[in-house]
Amino acid sequence: REKASEEAFDLTAKRYRELALKVAVLSYAPSVFFNAPYEGTWYMAGGDSYLARLALDAGAAYLWADTPGTATVALSFEKVFDRAGKADFWLLSGFTQSADELGREDERFRRFEAFQKGNIYNNNARVTAAGGNDFYESGTAHPDVILEDLVEIFHPGLLPDHELFYYRKLEAETGG
Repeated sequence: REKASEEAFDLTAKRYRELALKVAVLSYAPSVFFNAPYEGTWYMAGGDSYLARLALDAGAAYLWADTPGTATVALSFEKVFDRAGKADFWLLSGFTQSADELGREDERFRRFEAFQKGNIYNNNARVTAAGGNDFYESGTAHPDVILEDLVEIFHPGLLPDHELFYYRKLEAETGG
């Protein structure tokens, strides 16, 4: 089984590298930020974190890439808005189901340009009935699929056959 495991790992690593090289030649790198505040504090991933690396490899400019280390940095809403108010994309992790729900959590969220343009995505496309999020389960073994999702989000059409797997776009609610 060790040989099969190594082959599977090598295939995943190869797919990841090929995707990263595909976007490395692009001249456009949209800006992105992550998460939402928890109990009044926004925890932003450090510039050396896996999220920052995924954003870079997906051809995006992570707005906290200049923050050293892998640890999260505790920030106020105002500090985040100063830097990310005009960001192209906002990526969430959590249970938020729609853009409207996010706006009801804090009306100030509606001021973000990513919110106004409808460029908000959440990694909760695959959640079990018990609330388990597959992004944190199988995503650890499939960073290539996460990267595919991010490339599709940041550079739509570059992967014409890809449908989002872990991420989903937060749409406005309908019917009321």
